[in-house]
Amino acid sequence: MKKTFKLSVLVAVVMLNSCMSSTVLNVIKPADIHVPSEITTFAVVQRNEARKGDKLAKRIEGVLSGEGIGMDKRSANYALRGLILQLSKSPRFMVKEAHTAEQLYGTGTRNMAEPLDWPLVQEICEINKSDALIVVEAFDSDVRRNVNYRDVTKTVSGGQVTERVYNSKLTVSVEVGWRIYYPESQIIVDNYNHEKTNSRSASGSTELISNGNLPRKEAVVKLTARQLGEEYGRRISPSRVSLRRFYYGSGNYAFKKGKEKVVDKNYEAAIDIWLNQFETTLKQQIKGKSAYNLAVAYEVKSDFENAIYWVEQAIQNQNRKAKKYHILLRKRIEEELRLEEQMKVE
Repeated sequence: MKKTFKLSVLVAVVMLNSCMSSTVLNVIKPADIHVPSEITTFAVVQRNEARKGDKLAKRIEGVLSGEGIGMDKRSANYALRGLILQLSKSPRFMVKEAHTAEQLYGTGTRNMAEPLDWPLVQEICEINKSDALIVVEAFDSDVRRNVNYRDVTKTVSGGQVTERVYNSKLTVSVEVGWRIYYPESQIIVDNYNHEKTNSRSASGSTELISNGNLPRKEAVVKLTARQLGEEYGRRISPSRVSLRRFYYGSGNYAFKKGKEKVVDKNYEAAIDIWLNQFETTLKQQIKGKSAYNLAVAYEVKSDFENAIYWVEQAIQNQNRKAKKYHILLRKRIEEELRLEEQMKVE
């Protein structure tokens, strides 16, 4: 009963939004954490691999967990690549893969080793002309494959035939640990572990065929590692994102004409049309929709003061979507203030 109710609500929301038009805002989202403004260039390096004498336990784990021997070693670099890719699009930071005089070793597991010594961090940053050092401190993957089957009855040539269909599921979990070292102040800016899971499914007439239709497990591990690298890049750096905003673009002439102006990116003209309608109509529902549209148009123009004013007018005129949009606008304003602080460079 609860599932049916949730599905009905979801369908209603989708149908309501489908009756509205939308526009896309390209904005810069602030990072999740604060990075000192003196830092503008990162060097990045791996340290997740264990020393030779400590690798036996990792090889045993590779066999038992199904991940395969050496797969973590080959896949960890994809987390680094994902981070470099994300930071290369950053409006604030420059990033480079670090060159080191010697290889850095960690635990070879999901547990981080003790932090690097500061003289070593300072040396690496000086060699690579960077302000701070980002290190992949830990990397671990877990691979599981499950197979089940079902019998499917089909009607063939007037008779019924039962066939067995096998379903295979590959589930990959990857965990990465990161640290950011800032040698000038000798502080660890961030110490962070996160995990991501991806699943893939396939089917076939036999268990062997079903399993064979799955993607290679190492390919999925590498994909997941790269996604975690990109995710970490968004954690530490402002990043460009697209936001979709819905507005009323159908119904009477003013809504349709305003939509034409929005499609042409002529938001001033759209504002004039909707403002005139708000001031002249006697219908509260039309006032509420016009005020809502005005709020969206002003947000697109980054005029948050007017956007808040008009979404509050929409609430006063009983527009049902305005309260939720008001919350989104307040969040946007908070993020813009954080972004302004993060983009200050010493």
